[in-house]
Amino acid sequence: MTFHSASARAVLLVALTAACGSDEVDDGTGEPKPPTVERSPELDSVTLKSQRGGTSHNAGSNCMSCHGPNGTAPGLFTVAGTAVNARREANPDATVTLSTASNGGGTLVLTLEADANGNFYTTEAVPLTTQALYPRVTSRASASVNFMPFPTMSGACNVCHVGGNPVDLD
Repeated sequence: MTFHSASARAVLLVALTAACGSDEVDDGTGEPKPPTVERSPELDSVTLKSQRGGTSHNAGSNCMSCHGPNGTAPGLFTVAGTAVNARREANPDATVTLSTASNGGGTLVLTLEADANGNFYTTEAVPLTTQALYPRVTSRASASVNFMPFPTMSGACNVCHVGGNPVDLD
């Protein structure tokens, strides 16, 4: 189908834009609800885990926006993020652990190695929805350590730790 006039293209654009919006309104805010995504169950059956030397993409982005319950990428991540150095460059030497006490104390629940882009991620079951865990990041190259002194119940690390609030090591 070809549209030769600017007005015909504008009408089509308005129609497509309206079709993409949501008619539902959030009662709490009065704002339109974001569109929901039909996530294919086949995507959730893909098992993924970062590994040293592996590759990934979109370092520093919220991995869960695509690899989460409302995303359309393969693998339903339970923990994901990006480790960087003090210069805000990807840190492929990082190891991320989740444990039951601050600074790696208590019981170790999960260990993830950053890949070549500094990204770490897994689809493994992690009890974050029922148990708060303490993240700790270490660097093999510099032996630096950084950790959260309080627990988290979210594995979407880049939601908070991007831009001016990265977890850096050096």
